[in-house]
Amino acid sequence: MIFDLPDTDTEQPPVFTTAATCQDWLKSLAALPAPRAQSVLLQQLSLLLRYSLPVNERFTILEALRAPIYQTQEHAAKKFIGRPLPLAPPEQAALDSTLALWQSLFVNYLQCVEAPVMAEANAKAPSRKNATIIQRALTVLADSQLDLIQGKRLPDFGYWKKLHQIFYFAETNNLITEPIKDAMRHGSQPATPLAVYAECHLLFIASPYELPARELAWIARWAKRWGGKIKLLTAPPEDILRCAHPLWVDLDSDQPADYSPRPAAQGRWLETTDLRSSLATRITLLAEGRAPADLQLGSDITQPAAGELLTHLLHRWCQGGSARRHVRQSASGDCQFVVGWEAIHRLFPVRGPSQLSPQDGQTLRDARETPALPGNASHRLEIPPALATEGESPHASGASSAAIEDWNLLDRSASGLRISRPIKEGARIAVGTLIAARIAPDATFTLGCVRWTLRQDADSLAVGIQLFPGKTAAITALALSLDQSERTPCRFAYWIEADATTEAPARLVLPMGSFQIGRLIELSTNAPTAKARLTRLLAHGSEFECCAFTAENNLAS
Repeated sequence: MIFDLPDTDTEQPPVFTTAATCQDWLKSLAALPAPRAQSVLLQQLSLLLRYSLPVNERFTILEALRAPIYQTQEHAAKKFIGRPLPLAPPEQAALDSTLALWQSLFVNYLQCVEAPVMAEANAKAPSRKNATIIQRALTVLADSQLDLIQGKRLPDFGYWKKLHQIFYFAETNNLITEPIKDAMRHGSQPATPLAVYAECHLLFIASPYELPARELAWIARWAKRWGGKIKLLTAPPEDILRCAHPLWVDLDSDQPADYSPRPAAQGRWLETTDLRSSLATRITLLAEGRAPADLQLGSDITQPAAGELLTHLLHRWCQGGSARRHVRQSASGDCQFVVGWEAIHRLFPVRGPSQLSPQDGQTLRDARETPALPGNASHRLEIPPALATEGESPHASGASSAAIEDWNLLDRSASGLRISRPIKEGARIAVGTLIAARIAPDATFTLGCVRWTLRQDADSLAVGIQLFPGKTAAITALALSLDQSERTPCRFAYWIEADATTEAPARLVLPMGSFQIGRLIELSTNAPTAKARLTRLLAHGSEFECCAFTAENNLAS
């Protein structure tokens, strides 16, 4: 394990050079505001990194600094978690300083690893303290990875290589299953280097860039907790029918775990059968009515979100994922793109009552807290197609008044797009945002939502789009309570025809908070009012719900 570590000397010492003076210094640090404390910690860690110290003294200092660093990092992360891209300057500054502090802490731990541990490795007699140093270094990589995901950035070049190198050293010195106390991250339960290594791969393989901030926090917590259920194999499981689908890693690569093994001298399998059993048991108990908190899932998550997320993780972690239903093909050219509910409705002619209630910010915030419930099968509701104002193209006036952005098309399928643009051009984009897109100037717009956002590099932003294929009509919708005693105000909504290419049923796109199983929706068009009963939630985002339904009445022609 060879890292390019800086040379050390005694010319520029930090304000503390012993564990005792560090403890005294931390008292003054507590009085500083969090942003200033983060800056000061980074400055002192940078000086410590280049200062010559005995390994035991350095490690003891790092242990003393660990809790204040984590508190400061948690506070800083609040500035960029869940923010749309591109990040605003203060948000970007918070992310950059957070990542810099993790990096400095990580390299300080490496200064503890390389000198004494390499000597002991030759004698094949590593100490328990070396196992703790390895576990701490892996932990810093895991926590920096989570902040990268929360900031919508991929790990930098070399991240996975560092992770593999440290783990390989631990493996060759019989350290990977050594239980290490880590009360700050794991409470009373010990954590092994293998568990932290597995945590990094579990988090990545869970498709984290598609998750809203709250769900990402839950999954990160579970990956941290259940990394200890992973076993390391140097060959595929012998009983492949009994075992869960393992994850495969190449310790010589700079890549995360994958489902498909390839020829490699340092290939390893992360065996997930125990994890599969734990997930499946919890999913069953949740379906039987057990509370998530009773199953050690946390008191901040409710049903059905807990069951849906565990099912997603069972598929991603233990069942080999799945191929795309519709194959993505490379593409090029321009993609026109409109963001947000209020902007999109101008792309389509709106008929029905003109007394529409806008979706104010508080309504959206309240609706987002209402859990979505699973439903049943869907059927088509016959609604006449939209009619434009006489002499007007259905999209002409709307397209000219909406804020249309030009993006670069990277690839496409029948149900999705991947597009990019310079990061400083256009509106900020968040996961779950309703959008409308078209890939030809003379084509109609198709509704969809943002599935993931990612800052590819310093200059470009990439976005993954889930499309809702089918001819779209703008309507107004009035939602009734389940007993039909109360009515909400009319709101803008969309009706999408069934699409034969993707086998998608007809759908309603309604404001967030509209969906309840069995709820009756009155749809106003130029024809007599249609009624639809909601049956299933197909997709949802930060401001919309895409629902399947059954027709409650037939419309007059």
